[in-house]
Amino acid sequence: MSDELDLINQSAERLFADHVDTELHDAVATGEWPATLWDAVTALGFQRAEMTVFGVALARIAGRFVAPIPLVETILTASLLKEAGLDGLNGPLTVSFGELKRVPWARHASYIVTVDDVGVLELFEGAALECSPGYNLAGEPRDIVVLGGAKAIARKDGLSADKLFERGALLRAAQIVGALETLLARTVQYAGERKQFGRPIAKFQAIQHQLATLAGYTAAACAAVEAAAVAPNFLSIASAKSCASDAAGEAAAIAHQVHGAIGFTQEHDLHRLTKSLWSWRDEFGCEAYWYARIGKIAASAGGGGLWPNLVTRSD
Repeated sequence: MSDELDLINQSAERLFADHVDTELHDAVATGEWPATLWDAVTALGFQRAEMTVFGVALARIAGRFVAPIPLVETILTASLLKEAGLDGLNGPLTVSFGELKRVPWARHASYIVTVDDVGVLELFEGAALECSPGYNLAGEPRDIVVLGGAKAIARKDGLSADKLFERGALLRAAQIVGALETLLARTVQYAGERKQFGRPIAKFQAIQHQLATLAGYTAAACAAVEAAAVAPNFLSIASAKSCASDAAGEAAAIAHQVHGAIGFTQEHDLHRLTKSLWSWRDEFGCEAYWYARIGKIAASAGGGGLWPNLVTRSD
């Protein structure tokens, strides 16, 4: 698996480096569908990456480039459909848990999956649904979907809504980690180049402390996501998403402090990373949501059950 994973990582890095730039982001922000990028992704079959290790790896690399396509949503939805015995669909996919509000990339989806609280999955053709366009802070489509008289083309019950939601949380955490890695690299580079009082600001102890703190948040989130990808259970995924979401807010603040006023300008690409981090941290549960769920389980297990819960790997 290691060789295959290395190959996927290298291919994805090259693909996104070749296709994702400021012009593409600006075009997508106006509502344009990134057809060339999507075609390149599908030509390599990345949209059908198997969960968990391969899907998490691709989500992480997509996050590094803030790739403006529903790759993560398609990987997630394809995995849900496969579990329900409904795999084999083509085109961009997306999923909604609960209310059909703020559905990622719904207007561009060939198929939309809904999952309710009791684990009933329904599959709809995107063309049969009405979408009211919306966006998250990063400018990614987050639409309201109206079913109207549309009928589901397939239905499956008996699924675990919580486990499906956790899968989405892990993929979003991986995106956050990828963006954190780029944010750290860009901030360290800027601190080494920006001079004040005749020397790079990275030479000042206060900046060094901020960079070290930023690196610490990034390393912790990376470790949590990597652990969850290898052993995906509730505690590992909840820890990964809460850690990543927490790091997203803290890291974005540090990066803007180091960059100063230039980091807030539209011309500088820092805002693209930080707006994505601020958006993704709340999707599939913010850190408070996952902290509360972890705390509830820890409290119900009592003092004697805390350590076994931390060290025992289970599905």
